[in-house]
Formats: sequence, C-alpha cells, structure tokens
Amino acid sequence: MIELYHDNLSVCAQKVRIVLEEKRLPWTNHHVNLAAAEHLTPEFKKMNPRGVVPVLVHDGNVIVESSVICSYLDEAFPNPALMPKNPVERAAMRLWCKLPDDILHMACATVSFAISFGQQLKKKAGAGLEERLMKMPDPARRERQRALIEKGIETSFFRDHIKVFERTIAEMETHLGKTKWLASDAYTLADAEITPYIERVDRLGLAGLWDNRPRVADWFMRIKARPSFKAISDYPPSDYDDTGRDGLKSWPRIKQLIAD
Repeated sequence: MIELYHDNLSVCAQKVRIVLEEKRLPWTNHHVNLAAAEHLTPEFKKMNPRGVVPVLVHDGNVIVESSVICSYLDEAFPNPALMPKNPVERAAMRLWCKLPDDILHMACATVSFAISFGQQLKKKAGAGLEERLMKMPDPARRERQRALIEKGIETSFFRDHIKVFERTIAEMETHLGKTKWLASDAYTLADAEITPYIERVDRLGLAGLWDNRPRVADWFMRIKARPSFKAISDYPPSDYDDTGRDGLKSWPRIKQLIAD
C-alpha cells in the first residue's frame, strides 16, 4: 500500500506524483494544507521532523525527501524503468536530479514567494503571521520567507535566484541539442524531477525565460502531452495560487535583474 502526504502545489510533491503516474501506481491521497500550516503540526512532524511535504508511506515504511522518494519508487517498482542503463546517461540523470537539492528548489521558493505566495500568506495569516513563521523549524528558511514577504522581487537574494533559473534553462537548451530528453533519448527521472520547476515559472508568467530557447519550448510541450502531466494538471491550486500571472507585471523588472 502506498500513501502520499502532499500538497497540490508543492513542486516536491508534484515530482513524486509524476513518478507515481509514470509507474501507474495506485496510491492513497492525504492532502496537507500548507497555508493552514498542517505541515507544522506535532502530528505531521512525527513523520517528518523538517515539517515539509511530501512524505511517502509504503507498507508502513516512511520515506522522506522528494528526490529520495523518486529514486525509491524507481527501485521498488522497476517497470517501467526511469533510470537509464547506460552509466554515462545515468550519471547525467543524477546531475539533473541533484540540481533541485543543490540550488533550484531554493530558487523556486524565492521566486514563488517574491512574486505570489508571500502576499497570499500575509493576507491569510493576518495578525498571526509572526506566530506562523516562528513555528517553522528551519530558522534560515523562516528569515528568507520574512524578507520575501516584506520586499518581494527587490529582496537582495532574488536576483541571484532568478539567475539560477536563467542558467538552468540555458543548460537545458544545450543538453536538449544532444539528446531527446534531458539525460538521454528516453524519458527519465531527470525530466520528471525538473518538470515542476519549469511548470512553476510558466504559471507565474515567466515563460519569457525560454523565448529564444526553442528546444526547451519543445521539451515542455512534449512534457505536457505525457499522460503523467495530469499529476500536476489534475491537482489545481487549493492553498496557495500560482496562476495569477503576477510575474507578467514584474517581467520587465525581472529581465533587468537578470541582465545586471
């Protein structure tokens, strides 16, 4: 039995749901409302002390961290395989899967909060905002969110993080000139794990990042045509909303920050 504790809009949860769809695995849905801070309750933190989604429970075994969960699912349910057999291609896949853990996920959180989520959280939390922030177990993450709520895209580290997306998409354009998918000519965990991050900036109104990158545009079109994309499309925003296209209004300033 597979159970998934997740939020519809969490990019980490999205990539796990994509893998579950690619594997055609049935699973039990446990929605965790992030805006209501359900991930910060003592009950949830018993499963994951870091207080983040997703959490996978397979036959009573608790697995945390989305990249670890994706690899676990591919090993526990090897057909269809989402890892290349060729060791060079497998190494390329692992580099792409490592990217969110290294920097892309933090960049995504920065961009999402600066453009959209920060003001939504401020409005929903109201006078309880500070209490909500102080429940976060990671002090660094707490202070990043506080800064983004106060200053938005003018936060000092926003420029560095939007440039992470610029570099990532430039690398994608280069690699997609060599192989059909990111790591090989076959779809792999690399594509599954990068998809939510590209989908996020698209929904925020930042598709201009690949205006002059036709291979990335083609990759994204093929991604959205796969049946597994319903792991995102069938789970609309419920707690936060990233479909306001607020990034369109900010795009001229964001382009300037990227160019500086």
